[in-house]
Amino acid sequence: MEEKLVKKNEETVVVENPNIKVVTLVSPIEKDDGTFLNEIKLDYGKLTGADMMQIDEEMKVEGHAAGFDSIYNQEVLLRLASKASGILIDDLIRLGLIDFAEVTFSARNFFFQS
Repeated sequence: MEEKLVKKNEETVVVENPNIKVVTLVSPIEKDDGTFLNEIKLDYGKLTGADMMQIDEEMKVEGHAAGFDSIYNQEVLLRLASKASGILIDDLIRLGLIDFAEVTFSARNFFFQS
């Protein structure tokens, strides 16, 4: 998680932002534009209900009748991770299995924060 320094009564305190997850890749990949991807910053706090509705509509248009049906649906998780990171789906699906699982599971786990 990304941390932020906050001054509290002259004491500096580190505060974690629960909306941000940084995944350091076990197996970095080269993106389509030639740059290397070593880590992925996922900012779930920037997502809105409109993003969820857009994912639902895109999936229905692509033939997934149920659309955004479950936070356990890998296609849904992939699209959420893409929106949260700003990284194209085509780049994310080329991640090694361990990295792919870490990125998509972070999307699922975001919904289970307390």
